[in-house]
Amino acid sequence: MERLFKNKFFIVCLCAALVICGASTAFALLGYKNLARDTINTLTLPGRWIVSAVTDSSRGFRKYFGSVKALREQNEALEQENQELKHSVESADLLQKENERLKAYLEVKNLHPDYKFVEAMVVGREAGNYQTVLTINRGSAQGIEIGMPVITEAGIVGCVTEVGLTYAKISTILETANSVGAYLERSGDAGILSGDYSMREEGLCKLSYLAEDADVEEGDLVLSSGMGSVYPADLVIGSVKTVTTDEYNRAKIAKVSPAVDFSSLRYLLVVTSYTLN
Repeated sequence: MERLFKNKFFIVCLCAALVICGASTAFALLGYKNLARDTINTLTLPGRWIVSAVTDSSRGFRKYFGSVKALREQNEALEQENQELKHSVESADLLQKENERLKAYLEVKNLHPDYKFVEAMVVGREAGNYQTVLTINRGSAQGIEIGMPVITEAGIVGCVTEVGLTYAKISTILETANSVGAYLERSGDAGILSGDYSMREEGLCKLSYLAEDADVEEGDLVLSSGMGSVYPADLVIGSVKTVTTDEYNRAKIAKVSPAVDFSSLRYLLVVTSYTLN
């Protein structure tokens, strides 16, 4: 309290208050009540203005911070809604892809009712082999055996060359050790399709042993002939990209682009049995 009375600002305010009170009391005793009221209002106007300004500022701050809080809550709600919508879109996309996969499976099944399948997913690709060897998540436990043909709705993938209990390895038709009896759908000319070291980096196969007068053109569709015991007949292999002639025996050789895109292949079908034509 002693420190308060030593404060100059406090003393000035106290004196001013006493003067105002004394003046208003004197005017009131002399019968000038209105003058007293006007005097008090005039003298206290700055103080009342300050109080009003402080109050308005306080209300303004409360309103501002209230608005900020409301905006923050609204932003959090919108972010949550956005995440939910994103999840819904992703779920819808996955569902669509799953429906497309099942539709493709049914199309193959309807086209080849005598085939029995085991559906598998590609879980590995051996590095440095230009996608010629794939690993799938099915093996002997699911009835997979070496030599079984592997296909998709697009066409031939290759055949099973190694089997474990829960996995198997597939050598694609790009692999040099693989060969498929093939023919041209348009002309019927037959040959042997195989992988080739000089072509597999391009993702191409070689159709050789065509007759010198074989009718083969760019764009011709190449199908499996069923010759041998690995691949069923009339499965799509790919299409002719270019045609050349062997300089030694004058036989025609065609570069074939596979119908299956091995780089993006995820699901495939292992044909466990089929009826021989």
